[in-house]
Amino acid sequence: MSEYAETERKKEGMKQTVLITGNNGFIGSYLQKRLQGSYNVIGISRQTGTDIADYTTFKAPECKIDVIVHAAAAACDDFETAFQTNVVGTRNICRYAKEHGIVRVVLLSSIFAFDKPDNGYFNSYGRTKKLSEEVALGYCREHGIDLSILRLAQVYDDKRLAAEGQAMLYYFIDTIRTSKQITLFGRSNPIRNYIHIDYLCSVVEEVIGGTKSGTWNVLEEKSHTIAEIAYMVFEVVGTIPEIAYLPEKPDIPSVHIPATQQYVSESTRSISLKEGIERILHEAR
Repeated sequence: MSEYAETERKKEGMKQTVLITGNNGFIGSYLQKRLQGSYNVIGISRQTGTDIADYTTFKAPECKIDVIVHAAAAACDDFETAFQTNVVGTRNICRYAKEHGIVRVVLLSSIFAFDKPDNGYFNSYGRTKKLSEEVALGYCREHGIDLSILRLAQVYDDKRLAAEGQAMLYYFIDTIRTSKQITLFGRSNPIRNYIHIDYLCSVVEEVIGGTKSGTWNVLEEKSHTIAEIAYMVFEVVGTIPEIAYLPEKPDIPSVHIPATQQYVSESTRSISLKEGIERILHEAR
């Protein structure tokens, strides 16, 4: 599209077009529903015939794409699988942006990408997400593409589409709701930070609508130890806490919660974990 045509399009208030990768996945599907009202949304995934690890499956866009939101990822501990999707796939997305004149990319990463002693989840997924950030930064800098990286805390939702990835949170909720008790393993009491999918969608929408590029950590305002989360669930359920401890069991891995580069929204508040638990329980009724 020529500069003149682009200017005229903006004058006429035409919607921007956003390409979402992994639109059939947990985060991508929510983003597609959220953005459809304000943007023309195109989604790609393996289900639509595009494997981001295989550039030969990419198709030329049928219209001018303004922004790519790269949500596709392999959240597994198999290095080869994770590398192909998270690293090669990210390189291919950046290449696609360059070859089709797409000037903005929003990469959804993870706080698991921090190579820190207290990150018990710096496994194949965390390592390849770290590499994907480095690939995107180098490629976009070289080719003049605006890049925003959002490192996400653990994302959950009311309808349990995140159940596989956030098994511990839903286990706590279901066990306390039905059994009125819970057992905690190990001697440690690691910290967790959970963000609700609705807040994440608001942040992505805000980033797309703005002009800033950079790297941010997207966190809920307050982190909690796993014991605090258990007590919180008991409070929401309305049951006297009954917690058993098995210190001889292996410790639950810790998660590194970054203290800097936190994303501060200008238009929306984060959803507290207590409110999120209330919403999950309400959905279960």
